[in-house]
Amino acid sequence: MSHLKSKKQVKKIVKKTGEEELFIPEKLCDSILVTGASPDLAQQVCSIVAESIDSGMSSDNIFKVTRKYLNSLNPKIAALYALDRGLGALGPSGFLFEQYVAALFQEMDYDVKTNLYLDGEGVQHEIDVWAQKGNVVYITEAKYRNDIKGKTHINTVMYADARLNDIRRRAIKNGDHREYYMWVVTNTRFTDAAINYAEYRDVQLMGWDYPKYINLMKIVSDKKLYPVTILPSITHKVLKALAADKIVLIKSLRGYTANMLQEKYGLSRTLSIKLEKEIKELL
Repeated sequence: MSHLKSKKQVKKIVKKTGEEELFIPEKLCDSILVTGASPDLAQQVCSIVAESIDSGMSSDNIFKVTRKYLNSLNPKIAALYALDRGLGALGPSGFLFEQYVAALFQEMDYDVKTNLYLDGEGVQHEIDVWAQKGNVVYITEAKYRNDIKGKTHINTVMYADARLNDIRRRAIKNGDHREYYMWVVTNTRFTDAAINYAEYRDVQLMGWDYPKYINLMKIVSDKKLYPVTILPSITHKVLKALAADKIVLIKSLRGYTANMLQEKYGLSRTLSIKLEKEIKELL
């Protein structure tokens, strides 16, 4: 038994950077618990993964193994476990992430427009997402990052704040009495400086786990606004076809049968059946 324990302790994983680090089961358990999994489920999956992986395995492969076991026990938790990577796959140009943010506001009953131009007092601004409800307008910066471990810094928030005020000044001159606010939405996290600055300005932040009650992870979980990128069997070909139809939410595929997927997107029968099953499990 002591020999087995010593083997577990020296297991190493290879990060994307190529660096090696010790595999620490507790860190894996914590990453599962963050998704809302019960302690029993997290411990069960963590133990299975710790036993099944080999030293030298990549962090990506460990993620895939973990997701596989989670999916067999709780598809919703598996989806949330894959969510940060799923949001990270809404690129690399960031266009799909903008579509995804627009879809979030639509689900919250806002009138939404994307990729429009708006005059400020000094310059014209390209707006990622315009969301309006009644007399309130949210101008949204959708800040996509390929590196899901990266952070959105204070310069991004200050730039958004400056744009908001330029647009507000023009609106006042034109007799536009609507209330204008700014959202900065990112698929990663914010630095402490960015958060502190926003607290004193009319800029709202939404990141992976910030703020506590209105963050991407919570909204996606509560409203089942899963991006199509977290479907385990999704391929680049399918993703491209869905993007052409402006489909970024799995719930937009509700009711699609394998036959419909096969006929509309030219998929193989096997892939169509897999996708139909995964869509039903998540919704």
